[in-house]
Amino acid sequence: IENTVWNWTNWRDVTFASNNVFQAPTADCEAGECSWTAKDGLVYIMWGNAGLHTVAAPSKDVKKISGIRYDGEPLSAAFVRKLNPEETEESDDYYALLGLDPEATDSEIRKSYRKLSRELHPDKYSGSDREEAEQKFIKIQKAYEVLKDEETRMVYDTGGIEAVEAINNEQGDGGGMDPFSMFFGGGGGGRKNRGHTAKAQVGVSLEDMYNGNEQEVQYDRRVVCRNCKKITAKNKERCSKCGACPPEVKMVQRNMGGFLVQQQEQVPSKEKCMNAPTTLNLVIEKGMSSGAELVFERMGEQTPGQIPGDVVIVLEQKPHASFSRTGNDLKTTVHISLKEALTGVTHTFSHLDGREMKVETQPGEIISPLQVMKLQGEGMPVHEVPSQYGDMFLEFDVHFPKTLNPSQVAKLRELLPDE
Repeated sequence: IENTVWNWTNWRDVTFASNNVFQAPTADCEAGECSWTAKDGLVYIMWGNAGLHTVAAPSKDVKKISGIRYDGEPLSAAFVRKLNPEETEESDDYYALLGLDPEATDSEIRKSYRKLSRELHPDKYSGSDREEAEQKFIKIQKAYEVLKDEETRMVYDTGGIEAVEAINNEQGDGGGMDPFSMFFGGGGGGRKNRGHTAKAQVGVSLEDMYNGNEQEVQYDRRVVCRNCKKITAKNKERCSKCGACPPEVKMVQRNMGGFLVQQQEQVPSKEKCMNAPTTLNLVIEKGMSSGAELVFERMGEQTPGQIPGDVVIVLEQKPHASFSRTGNDLKTTVHISLKEALTGVTHTFSHLDGREMKVETQPGEIISPLQVMKLQGEGMPVHEVPSQYGDMFLEFDVHFPKTLNPSQVAKLRELLPDE
């Protein structure tokens, strides 16, 4: 029954697509919420909000099937046709449906959808034309729902509609358990199929943390080549740079002890991948400190049918030749002679923003070894409140002479008090 089309109870055509996807012209199925499976001569269909339907599996030459709905009402379906190879290989191209190139911007996607939704709105047609317009209208709606969202668009670009529907099924209804998956041994309501978060440390100067700056980080990552599953004259040159992707993890059905269960299995990927140079622009804000994290969403390695994980850059302050930092405060050491400690000191130094700072003591003010002077408001800017600053602390390191000659000793005895 896989990859066949049936007319459902003299209503409309439905499709038993590959990978247990059940397609029908209803809102829940269009949203990827319908699926099917088979066991012991029966076909089970989970038709979104309409619940579980059961029919007898057809033999090779059977053109009609019958069964019951979840509420016990009878149902039947008549064979229409088998899907042709093009249909089973790949469904409608969502970009082509909207008349767009795969590199279209978000603005171009919105503009094209609005134009087509006006042109194909079913209310503008009647009779058989209305039914055809309705089908096209549903298709462009579904295409837009996928392409307008950055994450689902990325999944579609790297794995097709099959990957998008797999993630929708994985999420379930509102994140709850999927009774159909539970019945046949699958899990339910998982998180989105997302890659791992990668973390890396980057050294940043204290000057950049004080003043703010931008810094680039470059690395190579695996990316999925868009629309390179099939090589055509149009994409041949671009896709020639691409190679094999790693295996994909997909749900497959296995018979275990007489029970049909779904389990994850690695299968070869039909997509193409390549290593591409990638640049991240780090915006270092004033007052940031070691341990601050910059998150770059979906910039991790790409895998077909999977939302890439984030890249997290952890800032690490580089050692500074003159200053040390504690929170928002700065500390520096001022080296002075014994003469300066006793008679007064004038000291100049460069701040982190290039300003020349001047420190003077009053005549007669004695500087003791390891004495600390506080310069209020001359520390680091407070992150996210850059108008506020911490303090700077100057610690005086007094250098004593190694020896004194007799004349110097005599003079000091004469000049210095006994106390």
